[in-house]
Amino acid sequence: MKSMIAITKTWPVLCFVLALVSGFSTAYAQSIDGKILFVIDGDTYQIIHAGAPQGEKVRARHFDTPEKGDLAQCAAEREKAGQASAFARRLLPRGVPVVLSELGRDRYGRLLARVSLADGTDIAAQLIGAGLAKPYEGGRKQGWCAPGGAP
Repeated sequence: MKSMIAITKTWPVLCFVLALVSGFSTAYAQSIDGKILFVIDGDTYQIIHAGAPQGEKVRARHFDTPEKGDLAQCAAEREKAGQASAFARRLLPRGVPVVLSELGRDRYGRLLARVSLADGTDIAAQLIGAGLAKPYEGGRKQGWCAPGGAP
């Protein structure tokens, strides 16, 4: 009888935990199809998808590209940012179909997603492989300038 009472008491907790865990894994595994409107910079794109038919700013996951303009810490970073943006524009011309997965939001409200071409080509791997991006999983970013900000 005691074991039956213990099961009765723990069953709701177990169900809650299972629902919680399966909900998180399902949300993270979800993917959506989209189309590129334009490239903002090497790791941020304006993408049309079912939840944003007019387009939404998407910050690509798993890599970081140099900052452009006044956000760059040195001339070398600014130049590399231009190269990363140009490379991304060649990979992601207007209208190209993409798959967004590992969806989330950052503190600025931007959609975070792994971005892949419809054929499975991973954008992060392409930019990192070209030397125009660095792996990034959050936290402090690696710099693009030599110590002291010099190129």
